[in-house]
Amino acid sequence: MRVPVPADVHFDAAQYDAELVRAAADVGWEEPVDSIVRLLTLELAEADCFERWDCDVLSIRPQRAGAPRVEVYFGRRGAAWSPGTTFVHELPAAGGEPTASVVRRFVRMVTDNDPRETARPT
Repeated sequence: MRVPVPADVHFDAAQYDAELVRAAADVGWEEPVDSIVRLLTLELAEADCFERWDCDVLSIRPQRAGAPRVEVYFGRRGAAWSPGTTFVHELPAAGGEPTASVVRRFVRMVTDNDPRETARPT
């Protein structure tokens, strides 16, 4: 249902912008699995760790069924999907390890070692 905004409704644009920034920064609602996905997405966008292995990140997915975990799907750069060209790493999102530590550990592992060697083919 569309209702026009009355002409006498006004708001301060700076307050509106500040509220948008505040809302975007509010991550208090996140569960550990959500935090890992968010932080890992940001970290991998900045790093070139997958590129050095001639791979691209395809998706980062939270999994809530069973033990919470994050699945990182990646594949060989430019390769059409076929068995052996797409891989997944699973990161546990429960167990008490701080989410930032989970992310740092994964990025360090991918930076130091070819991730295809320890991933599960999909």
